[in-house]
Amino acid sequence: MKKGFVPALGTPLTKDGELVRESFAKQIDDQIKAGASAILCMGTMGIEPFIRDDVYADVAKAAVEAAKGRVPVYVGAMDVSLARVKKRIEKLEELDIEGLVFTAPYYSPATPAQVMNFFRGIAGMTKHNILAYDLPVVAQAKITYNMVLELIKTVPNFKGIKSADLAMFRNLALSPDVPSDFVTVYSGLDTFDVAYKWGIDKCLDGMLSCTPKNTSEMFSLMNGGDYAAAANRLDNIVSLRDVFVANDLWPSFNYAMNLLGYDGCFAPDYVSPITESAKSAVRAELIRIGELTE
Repeated sequence: MKKGFVPALGTPLTKDGELVRESFAKQIDDQIKAGASAILCMGTMGIEPFIRDDVYADVAKAAVEAAKGRVPVYVGAMDVSLARVKKRIEKLEELDIEGLVFTAPYYSPATPAQVMNFFRGIAGMTKHNILAYDLPVVAQAKITYNMVLELIKTVPNFKGIKSADLAMFRNLALSPDVPSDFVTVYSGLDTFDVAYKWGIDKCLDGMLSCTPKNTSEMFSLMNGGDYAAAANRLDNIVSLRDVFVANDLWPSFNYAMNLLGYDGCFAPDYVSPITESAKSAVRAELIRIGELTE
């Protein structure tokens, strides 16, 4: 993976849970044109846990087809058991994807030993590279620096981690035991610019899927050394996220994606409709930060 930004794509679905392929392809094309260095489909903002089992492989295949080899494609495959993961990924073996991304098993808290068993078990199920997604707030289990080192040593296709843990990334960068091609992708949205300035140069978040203009400008400015202007673009992205959170995250994100020209539902199917006041707030913020014209 080259340095730069990786959008965690939204997944547009019909009311019955089918993929809206044209919308998905348009989103991927727009992100690549904005300068994305890779794409992640079916991450957290891509509602992977909520996607029907019989649609899951179709989403991954559609992402590969839309990317057309222009950027690496990563596919989220988080689940709560090895048996369920196997059913998810067995249809992906022949797809041209760069890697599968997994959180620790969620719902029930797992011990460190159980998390290690989980990743080792997954690695034996696939020829693809696997990456860990350190998301303790959801998975209820922290993936630590020592666990990452052990997986690097014992699991040949364990090739990266996505995390917001700056201390872990510092240790990984300084460790002689970490291969040069091991992928570290930073997911701490609020501090992208600080991390990037210190060499943590691969960043991923779901908010990037609805802020391609600000994201593209931010990374261009950071590459040019103008971190003050880059901070302004990051502030725009964070501000939009805060508007989403203040007005109910999922319906706000869904409405934003629709306003940006992406048809379909980008939220779990049990989510309440967006309120009129939230619509006004989301639209106004998209206009203010330059992602949407009036």
